[in-house]
Amino acid sequence: MTRKKILWLCSWYPGKTEPFNGDFIQRHARAAALFNDIYVIHAIQTDSGKIGETTAEINQSPGLTEHIIYIKRNNSLLGRMMGHYRWLAMIRQAVRGHVQKNGVPDIVHVNIPMKAGLFALWMKKKYGVQFIVTEHWGIYNDVEVLNYAGRSKTFKHYTKQIFNKAAKFISVSNYLAEGVNRMVTTKEYEVVPNVVDTNLFFYKDKPTTVFRFIHVSNMVPLKNVEGILNAFRSLLEKNINAQLVMVGDTDPGIRDYAKKIGLLTESYGPASSVFFKGEVPYEQVAREMQEADCFILFSNIENSPCVIGEALCCGLPVIATRVGGVPELLGEENAILIEPRDTAALSSAMEKMTREQQGYDRKKIAEDAGSKFSYVVIGKKLDEIYSAVISKG
Repeated sequence: MTRKKILWLCSWYPGKTEPFNGDFIQRHARAAALFNDIYVIHAIQTDSGKIGETTAEINQSPGLTEHIIYIKRNNSLLGRMMGHYRWLAMIRQAVRGHVQKNGVPDIVHVNIPMKAGLFALWMKKKYGVQFIVTEHWGIYNDVEVLNYAGRSKTFKHYTKQIFNKAAKFISVSNYLAEGVNRMVTTKEYEVVPNVVDTNLFFYKDKPTTVFRFIHVSNMVPLKNVEGILNAFRSLLEKNINAQLVMVGDTDPGIRDYAKKIGLLTESYGPASSVFFKGEVPYEQVAREMQEADCFILFSNIENSPCVIGEALCCGLPVIATRVGGVPELLGEENAILIEPRDTAALSSAMEKMTREQQGYDRKKIAEDAGSKFSYVVIGKKLDEIYSAVISKG
C-alpha cells in the first residue's frame, strides 16, 4: 500500500500551552498516521505567559509530524488586529515551507472549518489540491449558548464556503452533520466517530468490591454535575452501598456543593463515598475507568462525547442523557438512556444498575466498542475516504 501525503490544517489542536484543546483531533491524526503520512499545521495565539515571543515546534512520530506555532497575544485593540494578521502570515508561511520541502500534498484535511479552512480554500486556488473537512464543533443547534446562529456574518459566509467547496464532509455524529445541513448548507456526509486509544482503554477484570460509578468531564454547567451529586445522594438514602468517582474538576465550587449537600469529598477512606480526582493525565483516566462499574454522563447537551467511547472500550455500561449524538453510541445492551435534567430518573437508573449489573456482558461491550473506535478502525476509514477523493480528482 502506498502511503499518501496528507496535510492537516486544524483550527483546534493540543500544544504545550493548551494540552487538551482538540486532543480528540490529535487522536484522529494518530489513527490516520497508521496508513498515511500526516503533516499537521496549527497556530495558537496565547497570553499564558509560557510564550515569550512567536515561536514554533515540530514534533515527529511514525507517520505523523506536528508543526505547532505559538503566537504571543497582545490583548489591546491594535494588538488583536495585528495578532490576526500575524496568525494568517505564520500559517501561510508554514504551508508554503511544507509544500516547498515536501511537494504539494495529495489532499488537505481540515479539522473544524473556521478558521483553518480559509487556508484550504487558498491552497485549492493556488495549488489545485482538493480538501475535505471534518467538523467536531457542536454549535449547530439551538441549545448551545454561543451557537452558529449567533456568529458574525463573516464567520457564516466563510463557514458555508468551506463546506460547499470541500470534496468531502466528515462528521463525528449524524446529529452534528444534520445540524450543519439545517443551519449552514446541504451537504452529503460520512460519519467517522471519535477514536479511542485501546492500548489505554480496555477491559480489565475488577475485583468484586463496592459498586463504583464514575463521571469524567470538565464539569462545566452543561454537564449538570450537581444533578449527578443529587441523584447519588438519593441513592445513598436508600441504603445502597456505592461510590462515585468524579474526574476532571478544576472549579472548587463543585466540591463545595458536594459538601453542602452532605457528601464527603476527601481522600479514599471507609467513611467516604464520593471522590474528586481533579484534572488527571489521560492514562489515569483509563485506570479510573477500569476500576469502576458504570459510567455516568448527565449532560444537558452533547455532540459525540469521547468519554462514552472510552468507557465502552473499558467494558463499562453507561447511564447517559438522550441528547445530541449520544443515542448513536449506545443501546440496550450497554446503556440506560434518560432525559436531561431528570434527577429522579438518574437516581432510579443508578439503582437499577447496581441491582442488574450482572446483566451486562462487560467483555462483549469492550469488544464491540473496540471494533468501532480503535485507532486501526478509524485510520482505515480515513484512508478509504482519502483514496476515494483522490481517485475522483
